[in-house]
Amino acid sequence: MRAIWLFFKFLIILAVAIVGASFAINNGQLVAVDFVLLSGPSLSMGLWLLLFLAAGVCLGILASSALLWSYRRKISLRDKKDQLNHDSL
Repeated sequence: MRAIWLFFKFLIILAVAIVGASFAINNGQLVAVDFVLLSGPSLSMGLWLLLFLAAGVCLGILASSALLWSYRRKISLRDKKDQLNHDSL
């Protein structure tokens, strides 16, 4: 069962990579992005969009990981407090 799930994940990642590559190829206009303090190189519009999408996904994962860590910490502290209250009875 694990091998089937791993193969399914591989197919999904492969499909996303193919769609991303075709998106980058079809949007081939060169664009130079100007940031506040620096300017980026001239890359295709599709590549810029994929880079910003990947950056957004990474930031979203980081933000949700921080939130989950906070919740787990609160649960751990509550469990320790409950254990101390239970031991004192």
